[in-house]
Amino acid sequence: MRFVWPTSRGWFVALSSFAWLGVALVNHSVFAFLLACGTAALTAVSLLCALLSLRGIRVIRATSGDASTGQVVDLPLRVVNLSWRRRQDIILEERVPFVPGRILRIVVPPLLSHEDRLVRRRALAMVRGEFDLDRVVIRSGDPAGLFARERRFRCPTRVVVYPGLEPVPDLILNRHETMHSMTASPISAAGMSQDFYGVREYTPTDGLRFIHWQSSARYGRLMVKEFERNATMSVAVLLDANETFVSGDDEMSNLEYQIRAAASICHHCAGLYCELAFAAGGDRIILQPPRPAPEVQHDILYNLAALKPGRVSLPDVAFEMASLLPAGTVVFCLSLSQSRPLQEALETLVASGLEVRWFCAERETFQPRAKRQRATDGARAPGSRLIAAAQLRPDMRLEEALSLS
Repeated sequence: MRFVWPTSRGWFVALSSFAWLGVALVNHSVFAFLLACGTAALTAVSLLCALLSLRGIRVIRATSGDASTGQVVDLPLRVVNLSWRRRQDIILEERVPFVPGRILRIVVPPLLSHEDRLVRRRALAMVRGEFDLDRVVIRSGDPAGLFARERRFRCPTRVVVYPGLEPVPDLILNRHETMHSMTASPISAAGMSQDFYGVREYTPTDGLRFIHWQSSARYGRLMVKEFERNATMSVAVLLDANETFVSGDDEMSNLEYQIRAAASICHHCAGLYCELAFAAGGDRIILQPPRPAPEVQHDILYNLAALKPGRVSLPDVAFEMASLLPAGTVVFCLSLSQSRPLQEALETLVASGLEVRWFCAERETFQPRAKRQRATDGARAPGSRLIAAAQLRPDMRLEEALSLS
């Protein structure tokens, strides 16, 4: 689609030409007539220049990258001038739902004759999700600034914004471990066993005595030894996305907090030799059976990015996932409420031999202070002899929150 319209300056010049023409007809003034002809000619020439200002311009989308919330994403475009004429400045504008203000606007300096220019656009991704970008709008006009010209190009692409990641403490996935033993063996994945399992990349929390120097020389980066402890572990993440308990639709809601926690746990487990499973409610049930954590990490992060709240309840998801997990699996339950059905479902998991760690981010806690009210719907479950939820707050860092268990 193509558009052209007068600017405020253009309206002033066009109306002044009619005004001077009226003065010339009334007073029979040559000077007024010349001014009327001059302004009318300027208006006509400017309109013609505006109509031709974007002729021969093409916009092609280059390969866009994905990002995580809080990171900068690349959204490059190629702007091609097919004409022999040099072009004046062009404004590129696109609606991008995950950037601040939802509009990404940039000025392209004048294009030379037959120039093919790559315009690098970088923006801060603030909202997770899977987004389809389509139309790019370009704007220009005439040199006098009397008319504005607009063209729209279809440049479809898809961008995935993954949840942000935060560092988490060693989750002590083996129930027989203690904080003392982990202090004696600072590498988070090494354990106390002496049965060598493999190597992985070094992280700042690893002890220097676990560095595998031969592998480090081979790969050109520090690698550490992995021991047998984590080779037999199984971890599962159970996430609540029931829209009834979501505190809002912004990036500070309790759902976004729990999604960020789930992504951080999965990223942490990907550095360990363990099995990882994932399940979530929302608009549908998402089930990913146990697989090696490094292999399944990307799929889980994608499901977290595309997750939408819905009517699926977490107890239903818990029972569906329980049949897929081996005994001794550590289940991280990230809920939005402490309802009685959920309490009973988690107690059933504990009774079947699973180790459940329950973290609850309630809607009332994450609402703005002016909207907070006491829960009066009886959703909070009574105390349990088997399991209790760790209460999360919006100002609580994940490192602090996950240590509550």
